[in-house]
Amino acid sequence: MTPSSDHLHPAVSRPEPAVLQQRLAAAGLRATHQRILILESLLVLPGHPTAEQVHRQVMANTPTVSLGTVYKTLDSFVEVGLTKRVASADAQCRRYDSDCSEHHHLYCTDTKEIIDYCNPQLDALIRDFFAKQGLENFQPHSFSLHIAGTRVS
Repeated sequence: MTPSSDHLHPAVSRPEPAVLQQRLAAAGLRATHQRILILESLLVLPGHPTAEQVHRQVMANTPTVSLGTVYKTLDSFVEVGLTKRVASADAQCRRYDSDCSEHHHLYCTDTKEIIDYCNPQLDALIRDFFAKQGLENFQPHSFSLHIAGTRVS
């Protein structure tokens, strides 16, 4: 099954510094220079970047930011809901997704690419399925499918 373009999330354009400051403040974080650079990098890098990719992007502007700082900052972003951790296609590294809306991930086992995928009809089927299952002592509130496969031309 090939996702149609209307089901894929569009790329995000470069945000204004004031918007980044507002997002950090709304999440209860101080808008430090490093946090702003890390959040901006996370938002503008294509796909689902690793901490190392974010670090390289940040280093272009501020070479004194350590990889440890990037990891700690990304972890704090996850804690407050600014980003989500996403397992890589090969489960070898942590990747990050700045899109915290409900969506699924398609993993290309050839290219290791992670593609966001939205489909309200699929979401309704999943909700209906679990509603009918009556999971004992568990109430699902969100879900995300991780589907592995290969891109087909």
